[in-house]
Amino acid sequence: MNDVKAVKVFTAQDNLQAEMVLDTLKQNQIPAYKKDVDESGFMNIYAGNSMCGEEIYVAQKDEEKTMEILREMGLEPEKAPGEEE
Repeated sequence: MNDVKAVKVFTAQDNLQAEMVLDTLKQNQIPAYKKDVDESGFMNIYAGNSMCGEEIYVAQKDEEKTMEILREMGLEPEKAPGEEE
């Protein structure tokens, strides 16, 4: 069985930006998910949005293409492809 390594590619400033990024990646056939930063999950439920941030993760094999897409969106990726955290 192949193990898929997820890498963090971007930290969105809020849930709205994270959803925009996830939708764009989905349109480009790149599976991705978001992870709450700090208390953002609670704030998303309680207030409908959070300014704590959302981390975006993709499979390592999709990292380079994701970086290109983020730059095309006018966003700065988390790190260069292949760069360790």
